[in-house]
Amino acid sequence: MKKVLVGLTLVLFSFSTFSSVTTTDKGAITKLFAYDDYGAVANRDGADIAVWIKTGIAGCDDGVWLSPSAPGYNTISSFLLTAYTTKQQVRFQVYPDKVWQGSGSKLCQIDAIRFEY
Repeated sequence: MKKVLVGLTLVLFSFSTFSSVTTTDKGAITKLFAYDDYGAVANRDGADIAVWIKTGIAGCDDGVWLSPSAPGYNTISSFLLTAYTTKQQVRFQVYPDKVWQGSGSKLCQIDAIRFEY
């Protein structure tokens, strides 16, 4: 019985450590900043990318950001550039509890970008 309780506790604890993902309002990117060293991660290409967009999410008021530690960093960064240059309406899936440390802006970490009509 102890093994079952320990197993259930570990499962519940592992779920509580994952961040919840929230979806932003749809909109166009108003500013896009790519840094050469801020947020750089050893053995990874690139650094942080900051994106200003009206999210509709309290705490993420100014937009979203992308870390080079994200598994889809190269793909998402190319999608960001496409969305910005074409003024495409997009939504983001973000982690509202992972707020960017740069510039004092309230930007939440990107989980995914969605192009929608």
